[in-house]
Amino acid sequence: MSNPDFERVRTVLMRTGEPDRVPLGDISVHPLLKEKLLGRVVRDLEDEVAFWYEASFDYVPIEQGLQLTPLIKRQSMHQIEANYAADTTETTERSWATEGKGLITTLEELEAVEWPDPDALDYSRFERIGAILPPKMKVVAVLGKVFTCVWWLMGLEGLSMALVDDPGLVARLFERVGEFQYRVFENMIQFDCVGLVWHADDIAFSTQLMVNPRILREYVFPWYKEMNRVTHQRGRLAVYHSDGALQQVLEDIIACGFDGLNPIEPKAMDINEIKRQYGSRISILGNIDLIYTLTRGTPEEVREEVRQRIRDLAPGGGYAVASANSIPEYVPFANFNAMREAVFEYGKYPISV
Repeated sequence: MSNPDFERVRTVLMRTGEPDRVPLGDISVHPLLKEKLLGRVVRDLEDEVAFWYEASFDYVPIEQGLQLTPLIKRQSMHQIEANYAADTTETTERSWATEGKGLITTLEELEAVEWPDPDALDYSRFERIGAILPPKMKVVAVLGKVFTCVWWLMGLEGLSMALVDDPGLVARLFERVGEFQYRVFENMIQFDCVGLVWHADDIAFSTQLMVNPRILREYVFPWYKEMNRVTHQRGRLAVYHSDGALQQVLEDIIACGFDGLNPIEPKAMDINEIKRQYGSRISILGNIDLIYTLTRGTPEEVREEVRQRIRDLAPGGGYAVASANSIPEYVPFANFNAMREAVFEYGKYPISV
């Protein structure tokens, strides 16, 4: 089934009623699963478009930002190679952020950093995709990472200590990262192919926020509020992604102007309660469990969980099915397909499951 149409995503995020069916809402699928679906390695932009089209998504995600530059990828991370997938013996390499003190611990170290030029990043995929994107598909521009890049650069322990010992350093680094990501946003939003800006910026553990909400309100949310103002001014949409328990700042996230919230981590929040309390003001994407169902459950269990989410959340619109984070390599291919196929079977409006 492949009938992509970004208008169904727009209908869900603008909460203007029920589309023809519930959309799929993930923006990250591991290359190993893309390869299995396509029957070939994903080597170029054409293969990327082919995957998202064949998988029946309504968009193609393209990411850019400070998080992809050597400043983060090479200087602030360390790499681990291991076998993570249950259905393959292949190994993959993963990046892990520094938990202690990071690259920047003083204002002098901050000023000494050689920052990349946001205007010099590679935006060619945004330029090229217009010629190959199927007519009803759009691009999801993936950015965010204002809070995340700060703690990656400082280390979570380093940031936590500096919030007390050197708040001036923290303020300056948030300003520097925010300015960088905002400029990337300005460059991405100019492309007509972009229909949605997806801000991925984890701010919470499964039990609580990573920092006092005051820090987010002072240094992080103002950037998103301004980006969303421009996004809506240009007729585009905005989604916020953060794992964890967001209850303390859900009103703040809505006040930033986000149209959708993802992924509503099952361990951290009750998605039915979130939909009941906030569903008239923000749309909900996600919640299909990664701790067990998608990763260790059977395809039948995946189908049943998708059916339940659609039954509970889809009537009236405002819901898209997605994982509770992303589709990593340790999700069995059969389970990924079961999630998709259950949407096609149970997600047609009017909902009758």
